[in-house]
Amino acid sequence: MSAASRPVDGGPDSTGVEYWANTAAYFSTFILRRDLGMRTLTRKELTAALAARQMLIERRPLVAADAIGLLTPLQGQDAPAPYVALAARVEGFDRDDLQAAIDAGDVVKTTIMRTTLHLVAARDYPAYHQLSRQARMRTWRRTYAHLDEAKVTADLGAWLSEPRSNEEIRERVGRYEGVTDEPWTPIVFARSLLALRQLPPAGHWGDRSRARFVLDPRPLPDGADAAALVLERYLAAFGPASRRDVASWAGVAQRDLAPGWERVMTVSYRDEHGTELLDLPDAPLPPAASKLPVRFLSRWDQALLAYADRERIIPPAVQPLKLTLSGDQTVTVDGRVAAS
Repeated sequence: MSAASRPVDGGPDSTGVEYWANTAAYFSTFILRRDLGMRTLTRKELTAALAARQMLIERRPLVAADAIGLLTPLQGQDAPAPYVALAARVEGFDRDDLQAAIDAGDVVKTTIMRTTLHLVAARDYPAYHQLSRQARMRTWRRTYAHLDEAKVTADLGAWLSEPRSNEEIRERVGRYEGVTDEPWTPIVFARSLLALRQLPPAGHWGDRSRARFVLDPRPLPDGADAAALVLERYLAAFGPASRRDVASWAGVAQRDLAPGWERVMTVSYRDEHGTELLDLPDAPLPPAASKLPVRFLSRWDQALLAYADRERIIPPAVQPLKLTLSGDQTVTVDGRVAAS
């Protein structure tokens, strides 16, 4: 089996060491990007591609964890938002399906991309956490150069093997030399070092309780493997896209994605402005004339946040409303935001 066709999943033990070992093997051969003559894609073609990959043309019969794995992590700042997002995309979706996946540990609520709350497929959480924390860890290492990172990680990780509240984390982390008493400094300290997840009922539709946090048991991949996996997930869900688009969506520096780009096979296109767009080989590119049904999207729906240049989903006339900041729910017509 070629590297280009081998599945990313690591088999039955895809949540453990074997998963990351197999993922590393998958990406172990560096593959050069193929140039298909730089076909130019129109805005309508890009809109149709986004709608198809985000299941906004036809709903699909998937369980919640698999749907989130394909769609990429769903914004969870507003508790009902992931449920609305899945209802727009999954055939026969029921909110109990997602709540059951959260209770079973197949879906995790946590803070990752752009330092905001998301629901993420549990097996992919280590990669998203590793990529998201890179810039924070550079700051951590400068700020706390006097601390033994390995020892602090081990000590704090052992303590967080049991559920803790934010108040408990503030008190415990505040004991380390150099940690200031600003409310979020100890929290960022811990979340940068460790992959923490919120315990259920966090992530349930009506949950308003104060979350408790625990260390996720899955091992972290190295930075290059994490970037490669996240890039694969992103391009499958949102491609074709520019390098700037991916960095904007993930909230990371280009330098953190660079090792991943070297490991992922891509093809090149251009948009009507001449910007290079990258995509996975043989990913779907529906015709511009594809019928795109009306869809009701969630607050901060990931399709709206997936690009630096959002013209394919938000028309220029609508962009001044800053719906991606307000979080107003939106309605798409012909694949683009037409109402909120």
